[in-house]
Amino acid sequence: MNVNDRTPDLANAAPATGIVWAYRFDADGNATALGHEHVDAALAAPAPGWIWFHLALADKRCRSWIAHYAPLSEMAREVLAGPDKHLRLDILGHEIIGVMPDLHQGLTKESDDLVRLRFVMTGRMLITARQQPVHSVESNRRAIEHGRRFPTPVSFLDATIDQFADAIGRMAERLGNELDHVEENVMQDEPADEQRRIGKVRLQAVRVHRQLAQLKTMFARLEPRLAAHDRDVAEAIGALAQKLDAIDHEVGSLYERARLLLDEASAKVSALTNKRLFTLSILTACLLPPTLVTGFFGMNTRDLPFQNTDGGSWLALLVAFSAGGVTFWALRRLRAL
Repeated sequence: MNVNDRTPDLANAAPATGIVWAYRFDADGNATALGHEHVDAALAAPAPGWIWFHLALADKRCRSWIAHYAPLSEMAREVLAGPDKHLRLDILGHEIIGVMPDLHQGLTKESDDLVRLRFVMTGRMLITARQQPVHSVESNRRAIEHGRRFPTPVSFLDATIDQFADAIGRMAERLGNELDHVEENVMQDEPADEQRRIGKVRLQAVRVHRQLAQLKTMFARLEPRLAAHDRDVAEAIGALAQKLDAIDHEVGSLYERARLLLDEASAKVSALTNKRLFTLSILTACLLPPTLVTGFFGMNTRDLPFQNTDGGSWLALLVAFSAGGVTFWALRRLRAL
């Protein structure tokens, strides 16, 4: 039975009721869902394999369970339930603790919003916690339901980070497609909102690049210590670091491409603006002499030309148009057009 299908009495619920998912994995990596009523017994009675708990920090019962029941050190509890959003990866005795980036999991698929996934891993237990639903953990849970095996906590954590890397790769592909579409519009049509669209791509790319750069730095710094602590973990982290490096290179290329495309779009907008200002200036120059003529004939003074002449208004209009035509001819003569 799926853990999500249970509807406990929340009024009298124990802290373990706030756990989102709990699974026991045997030595071969096969998973069995644990009911909330079996969590304490599973922690008290060691058995072959390992246990995974996933917590929702928005639920106060989860924070209570972390504070009073989770078999962790005080530092691990602070990292798991704390407000710090800085990325972190460290070894505390037999515990490996971390705060990692992930993508927010929407109703049907992941979004582009970056959130935080916290975890504490020991030899026989992995506890993950999040404030908002995360894509990588949800993907692993679905994989478990379809029979995927995770023989060790390291394999599960490796798959979680690998899911994040794959999601970032898909995001980079979407951003690249967006830039392709914008580039075609910039080359063919007059730029409309392309600058805004390029700006969104640049913002997303730089956000992802920061996360990947921090992850790579943490992996490089901690890999020697992990090798002394757990060689399997160190090898998994090294492989993930290489994959993240390739994705970060792709994201960096997108950022540079977006920057160059923004410069090109800005130059095209400036050229169009200058062209329109030039046209407006020519129209102003051509209309200024006729305006002067009409202003002259509009004076209420004696001895105005054509005042007593039949068709004088038409003659005055002809003088006005002639003045504009002479101005236009002069500008062409001076190669201003």
